[in-house]
Amino acid sequence: MAREVIPRDHLAQGEWPAGDLAADAPPGAHLGQALAKSLAGAMAQRGLGVRELARLAQASHPTVKAVLDGTRLPATHTVLLLELALDLPLYPAGLFEQLRPPEAN
Repeated sequence: MAREVIPRDHLAQGEWPAGDLAADAPPGAHLGQALAKSLAGAMAQRGLGVRELARLAQASHPTVKAVLDGTRLPATHTVLLLELALDLPLYPAGLFEQLRPPEAN
């Protein structure tokens, strides 16, 4: 069974979520950071707090806070609920390409 990834545990320097992740950070840490950045930006743009967004998304406010704080990766369903509540995509579609190892020559 895979070990649970706590995204902020892989922060090398700076403040979460804008800081730099460690060079050996697992893909889940990059995913958590990208989601936290997108979510924080969308909430600020719309003037929403954690509790209000949680209500709109029909999610718990501790879950929304944990995603923002990088202490937990959200379930795929939770990401979808947040996207629907905010009316914009949060999932980092290009992350696969960014994390993909260089092709062997």
